[in-house]
Amino acid sequence: MSYTRSYRETVSKTVSVSYPKSDSGGSTSVTVDIPVDVNIHVDTNPFDKSVQHCGNNVDLLTTAVVATEAAEIVSKETNSKKVADTIIGGFFSYIRSEISQQVAELSKNIEARLMHIRELAQACLTKKKQMEGDYIRISGRYVKIFGDLNSELSNRIFELDKPAFAFKKETDNQKTRTSDNDLVNTVGIFGKESSDLQSKISASIAKKRAVDTINKANLFLQQQKKLSTTIQQSMLNESVSCSIFTPVCFFETKNLGNQIDKTIFSTDYLTVLNNKIQKNKLIEQFSSNSISWDKLTVDNQKRIVLYFNTELNSKSIESEQHAIRVREMIQKIVNISSINVINLQQV
Repeated sequence: MSYTRSYRETVSKTVSVSYPKSDSGGSTSVTVDIPVDVNIHVDTNPFDKSVQHCGNNVDLLTTAVVATEAAEIVSKETNSKKVADTIIGGFFSYIRSEISQQVAELSKNIEARLMHIRELAQACLTKKKQMEGDYIRISGRYVKIFGDLNSELSNRIFELDKPAFAFKKETDNQKTRTSDNDLVNTVGIFGKESSDLQSKISASIAKKRAVDTINKANLFLQQQKKLSTTIQQSMLNESVSCSIFTPVCFFETKNLGNQIDKTIFSTDYLTVLNNKIQKNKLIEQFSSNSISWDKLTVDNQKRIVLYFNTELNSKSIESEQHAIRVREMIQKIVNISSINVINLQQV
């Protein structure tokens, strides 16, 4: 929009003025105030027209961009749907085809396996019938054999213990006597015979037990004699020098002062380690860097664990709860696999 601005200012200026020669002629300076009026007219019509024209062009361009973007979005959405439908349709068609082929192959394999299973079932039924027949035939044969053996054993036992069976038969006949008949001395005779019979039976049982004990003792002595003979025959009657090995335990501890204590535990029969000099010498050899320590083998670990559990069970009392808890805690703490060993032959 066009507009006008007016500005008014006063300008002061000092000028030099000369005057004609006279007695006091010469020049002088005079300050002059000059009023200045300035009118400024600004015409903005061409700029306004160009701005309006540019705004119209921008609006047209925005409309075109929006329309193009909407058309592009619609086109992308349509094409995406077409591509997605094509991919999904192809994927499901491929999967359907693969599944149909696999179903057909599996159906053939199942039919073949069913036929094989039917043949195996038929063979199993045939074997079952054959085994049932064989079992009936063999069981009948063995039943007859065992029946004959029972009869033979019964006859042999009867022949071996015939006096006992005869005695049993005679006692059964004696039991049929009664004390209500007309014989006055029957009761006394029956009591005497019963007491004699009881004493004879007791003596017979004692003799039988004594004979069994003697036979067992005889068998034990024979086996012991046989074992002693076998040991004597296995031993060599000669003196041979050899090396005997025995396990020892090298134990290293650290106290509160960070001092390391080293000691050796051994069996009682290893009297050589009772000497302090020999013991210290062996400790120095164990502490040497030239010796390599190895882990226990799996077989040795199993043997040690078996022996350890046996000793632990023998030392604890099952009925005491405290002892049971202590034993369980010891089993949790023990770690056989962490033990380092060394072959004593290397020392």
